[in-house]
Amino acid sequence: MWYNGNMTVAAMKWTRRLFHSARARAHSRAAFGGDKNRLVVVYRAANELEAALVVALLDSEGIPAITSGESVGSVYGMQFGPLAEVRVLVKQALAPRAAQIIEERHLGRGEAGDEGDAA
Repeated sequence: MWYNGNMTVAAMKWTRRLFHSARARAHSRAAFGGDKNRLVVVYRAANELEAALVVALLDSEGIPAITSGESVGSVYGMQFGPLAEVRVLVKQALAPRAAQIIEERHLGRGEAGDEGDAA
């Protein structure tokens, strides 16, 4: 028989060390600002078309973005309303720049609008 009691003890120790190290890594990420590659929501679009425009805008600025939530509106045929909402996500490290680009260029609340008001 290939079963060995010592092998089971060794496997249990190895598993315990594996989980302990994974828990330690998770705690250190939380303590130092989290994972920079984690995806965060930077914009909530009213529908798929608006989300596609925002993703294209971010891509043109060199920021990769993806969408989430578009399937709910598609399944039920919703074009507007809460079920049609689509979230635009980017990496956490790029989120401040992405939010700034969306604010300035998509929503039209940038420096160009401020200069026009002063004139």
